[in-house]
Amino acid sequence: MYESAFGFSGPPFQLNPDPAFYFNSRGHGRALAYLQYGVAQGEGFIVITGEIGAGKTTLVRMLLDGLDRQKVLPAQIVSTQLESGELLQSIITAFGIPSQNNTSKAHLIATLEAFLTALAAQGRHALLVVDEAQNLEPRAVEELRMLSNFQLGNHSLLQSFLVGQPELRRLLESPSMEQLRQRVTASCHLGPLSLEETQAYIEHRLRRVGWTQHPAFGAGAFESLYRWSGGVPRRLNRLANRVLLAAFLDGAEAVSADLIERTAGELRAEIGEGGLEVPIPVVAVAETPVVPAPPVPAAPAMTPSPMLVEQPVLTFIEPPPLVAPAAPEPMAPIASESPAPVVLDAPVTVEADDVEPPAEVEVEIELDAQSQAALMAPRLRSVSDAAVKAARVHAAGRLSRRDSRDKVFCLADSTSGALKFAALAQAMAEQGRSPRMMLVSLGPLPRVWPWSGMGRVLPAMEIGLDLEWSDSDPDASVDKITEGFGHFAEEYKPLAVVSLGSSDAMVACCLAAQQRGLPLIRLEAGERPAPARHGLNATLIEQMSDLLCVASVPSPLRFLARQGTLPERIACVPDQLRTDAVAAVWPEVMTPDRAFLRNGLPMYLGPTWSVNGVNGTPYVLAACSLIGLPIDRALTVVRALAQVHCDGKVIWVVDAPTQAMLVELLAADTYLAERVFVVQGDGLRRAEVRARMDAATVLCREVASLPEQISLLHGANGAVLDAGHALVDVAGLLDLPFVSLESAQSLVSRRNAHGAALDVRALDGDALNAVLVDARAAAAGHPVLVEPANTSGAAAGIAEHLLAWIDTRQQAAMVA
Repeated sequence: MYESAFGFSGPPFQLNPDPAFYFNSRGHGRALAYLQYGVAQGEGFIVITGEIGAGKTTLVRMLLDGLDRQKVLPAQIVSTQLESGELLQSIITAFGIPSQNNTSKAHLIATLEAFLTALAAQGRHALLVVDEAQNLEPRAVEELRMLSNFQLGNHSLLQSFLVGQPELRRLLESPSMEQLRQRVTASCHLGPLSLEETQAYIEHRLRRVGWTQHPAFGAGAFESLYRWSGGVPRRLNRLANRVLLAAFLDGAEAVSADLIERTAGELRAEIGEGGLEVPIPVVAVAETPVVPAPPVPAAPAMTPSPMLVEQPVLTFIEPPPLVAPAAPEPMAPIASESPAPVVLDAPVTVEADDVEPPAEVEVEIELDAQSQAALMAPRLRSVSDAAVKAARVHAAGRLSRRDSRDKVFCLADSTSGALKFAALAQAMAEQGRSPRMMLVSLGPLPRVWPWSGMGRVLPAMEIGLDLEWSDSDPDASVDKITEGFGHFAEEYKPLAVVSLGSSDAMVACCLAAQQRGLPLIRLEAGERPAPARHGLNATLIEQMSDLLCVASVPSPLRFLARQGTLPERIACVPDQLRTDAVAAVWPEVMTPDRAFLRNGLPMYLGPTWSVNGVNGTPYVLAACSLIGLPIDRALTVVRALAQVHCDGKVIWVVDAPTQAMLVELLAADTYLAERVFVVQGDGLRRAEVRARMDAATVLCREVASLPEQISLLHGANGAVLDAGHALVDVAGLLDLPFVSLESAQSLVSRRNAHGAALDVRALDGDALNAVLVDARAAAAGHPVLVEPANTSGAAAGIAEHLLAWIDTRQQAAMVA
């Protein structure tokens, strides 16, 4: 609720562990260093203890994120009173080993040993993380010690992390644990933050979401936060979250010590600990990493770090969270904040009303393709709609119900436009006095902003509205957009509406804004990279707009001059936004083989797949969405991709709704099912799954990270991309050959250096191959760049023009 009021790109004080907010305190930094040392040893046990909320899980996730998955295979289990037999089965499941019919202990141990041996033969070792390990029974801990005896030659096959509360140390100090203590290679205890670290921790998390000293923290505020939380990170998050909420509700511009005292008192009253009249003083706990080495007795190695004197602990409780509406059947519940993949492993359940009588089964089989498509269409729409709604429910950032005079609406109808707006929002935020830049999605949200984890790269963008344009029913969509946009515009009264794109949805939204007297600003004016049928739309939008931002190149300026555009409406900027947008994401881009490995795809694909420069298998990357397509158009896309001629494979990057639709389509089409395979889940894959992946021409995988999508694109020898996809901008900047799809119209084309469509053809396998060959031939003399150009200054230039234009209008309004 308070995030929008203070200009944050997201919640700064979530209780769930998030490595993106990792704070490198003295204790956490030393602990992480010792853990990295322990992992490098590749054997034995690593013990991590700490009080509840000290940051143990965040530390472990930070470590795991930095592991080289080509050398280490991690697995994690959460222990809740597991006995030895249950623990063994949990370990097998965590490593992705198929479930065993024979559940005898001897068989389970043999299965695990065989898996670990095969892993070691690949030059990798297994790392097991046991969270909440203080709940383990002594016999289960002894079982872990026995598993550490697995060896191949002189190398240990399994390394274990034991993560838990201080009770874990007391368990390991018992006389029966002498043999396990001798195998501990590193140990650390996480204590609370100091007063200075508490202030740095609060400011660190606020800066991660775009904090610009609003609200400010008054004298004594950080001391009060420290006294009431004891320096424990989770308590700090809980208290700081409530304090910011209270500041927002009170309309306060600063967080004072009195506000913190009042809020902490309210929390104390809520949890019913009336006997606690004062906050608990906390003494810092020293982190004591210990590295024992035989034959030194191991008991001192497990000596716990100094502990706090046991006192009653004041625990704060958050207000009840808002419950997001559940995604409709048959989608599985989604637990992550970002749009999550839709996995349909189980057979499709058909309702009783949809089941054909037995006597009509043969008639159904004999239906022609058109009739079968008509019968399947409702089911396919249901699956797609469910996935789209699930993604929308879990999208980060929503407009709060408050006055929005400080907001600017950013209209985007493609991932390319959305990414450019994110770069612009970041440039605006760096100006220090930026209004809130709210992304308004004109298409289904997964087609405009399908990525997760973007707050780390471009934290200033906030997803606000999803107006749900549908290409299959434009008339109804126009009414829906006009009504929906009008409702939000009346409620929030934005300072201006900025457009980027020229679809029918964009025209409808701009008309709705003009009817309500909202100022219109057009980005990339005068450019016509869109399909020719959108040229009239772009001209109409430019004529409605009050300000036109134009790249300082001759072509768009001449075009606007021919239209009779007045010079005072034009603001020239250094270059196109795509350069700045891609440059902002590029630091997160990795090598193609690493991106394949992270997404469970064959790592032998790409130009090279090892540090020794071994030649990989070439591939074509496809990024096409099926959302909103009728079944015949969707099948046209799938069949065309299945017929692409290449020496290797087609890697098809999909969104969650498209993945769900593909599962349905492939289940009904044997021909496509032999050539197209949807890769789902992570971990070890069964032999039959690997065989199907090897045999398939097209491998489909949901990749929710834009940097990872770019990494896969960078290693391809060609690409098939939706018109308007952000990867089109990347491919253009890298000089990588690609063709453009307009799936709603079943068209394929290639683009020239200015983005204009060339050689437009009706989409089928032959046309797609012909256009792809032409695109490669046109790019033959231009090798793919190692990286794109640095920032061009376009985002900063547009930001300056926008702020000056907004200031001028506001001053004129005050005079009037």
